[in-house]
Amino acid sequence: MKLSELMIRESVVDKLKARDKSGALRELVQALKSSRKASGLKVDEVVEALLKREKIGSTGMGGGVALPHAKVEGVSTLMGAFGRSVEGLDFGAVDGEKVHLMFLIVSPPQDANQHLLALKRITMAVRSPNIAKFLKAARSGKEIHELFREIDETSAA
Repeated sequence: MKLSELMIRESVVDKLKARDKSGALRELVQALKSSRKASGLKVDEVVEALLKREKIGSTGMGGGVALPHAKVEGVSTLMGAFGRSVEGLDFGAVDGEKVHLMFLIVSPPQDANQHLLALKRITMAVRSPNIAKFLKAARSGKEIHELFREIDETSAA
């Protein structure tokens, strides 16, 4: 699974405007809907599913990274979006730090395997040395997406 195909360029938000978790999730889901031209994607329902998942336990995995994800009825395929908050957001992360990088995953309920593979792929990528630092320092959404391509090439080797 390629990170650059899951987080397509059009679904990368390099400067989130939101100041809280709920707003950031909404902004990312809206970017997902626009980028994938998924007119049937119901933003409110997806955000509600993501917030419900967050109540189980924060997806803030530490180091300034969060991996919000949910399986949502009516979603036909695995989709991802990426957002970066310069100021950082309170995400209830395990280390108590603000989250700057958000990898959002939405998938159909019946596709648990792809959902888990996507979570694993992202987790492995952000645990690579300096990746979070490079993503935070990128100057544009285009540069962020280029980093995703580099990660794909490095992990394929």
